[in-house]
Amino acid sequence: MSLNFGIFDWIEAPDHRSPADLYAHKLELAQAADKAGFHAYLIAEHQGTPLSINAQPSVLLSAMIQRTMRLRVGALTFCLPWYNPYRLYNEVCMLDQLSRGRLEVGVGRGVSPIESRIFGLSGIEESREKYRETLDIFFAACRSDALNFEGKHYRYKDAELHLKPWQKPYPPLWFPTSNRESIEFTARHGYHTALLATLAECKPLFEQYREIWERHKNDPGRHNAHVAVPFLAKTQHMVIAETDAEAEKLGLQAHTKWASRIHHLVHKLGLPEHHKTDPYAPDTVQPLVTGTPRAVLEKVAEMLRITSANYLLCIFSFGDLAPAHAMRSLELFAKEVMPKLR
Repeated sequence: MSLNFGIFDWIEAPDHRSPADLYAHKLELAQAADKAGFHAYLIAEHQGTPLSINAQPSVLLSAMIQRTMRLRVGALTFCLPWYNPYRLYNEVCMLDQLSRGRLEVGVGRGVSPIESRIFGLSGIEESREKYRETLDIFFAACRSDALNFEGKHYRYKDAELHLKPWQKPYPPLWFPTSNRESIEFTARHGYHTALLATLAECKPLFEQYREIWERHKNDPGRHNAHVAVPFLAKTQHMVIAETDAEAEKLGLQAHTKWASRIHHLVHKLGLPEHHKTDPYAPDTVQPLVTGTPRAVLEKVAEMLRITSANYLLCIFSFGDLAPAHAMRSLELFAKEVMPKLR
């Protein structure tokens, strides 16, 4: 499979701008990505943390849809236990219809138990149960004109459904993970995935995925059976400038700010950090690449060789990086790096 390129974004809280200005910046990035030929723009969902003020991904995705023509858009992920399943199904259908089939749907239970408490979830097991029921309800709704479901957490009787997804049977599904044990489920069902793992850990996990997917790709009842070949993605923080020195200065400052936000909730509660964020440490799961286009080309090519990823999720806008610098990175990458990587 040829290499594909997308953009990932947390939509972090701004320090010196209004949220309105921040959202406008993200929409401008989406427009630029559309013109440059990126495959998709995928946004995170988090709650109660400066890591993200994208509390309702559908709102921003809807705006992106109206400002782009070819770019696919999606949440990576919709945190299913935080939603009413009936409403989530209808939101997904609306977005897919509005975009005429350009929606990607990431599904997960929410990586942070601290955030899940906002929604009254008592622990990981309840979160898993609600995740599984919501996913089952979504699939059932796609197959029917009325929803009937009897579960532990959710019950529906003859709830009419007047919307269906534009894409059949539904949009492509993503399941990002940092859990080795989830590779079996993800690969067996053919989900697109993004790994939260060190570069050295990625290749064996992707090889495990490919081996499982090959054995099960013709099984009946696979969740992502309508996707011919799954994306195996790795995210990459990236700052590109005219000189290596400028790019590194901007990148290190922005990465430090981003790291403070990703650990904001655990620091607030006095808990240990869940993974290292030293941008140059070999065991970091979120490394930083900076430099001129030529330098970035060499570094990213090596990263792709080490991981064997077939999908690069570029993170151009992060931390306190100025909008103009994020846009410059995107434009230089699209013009001078992306064509050579392809």
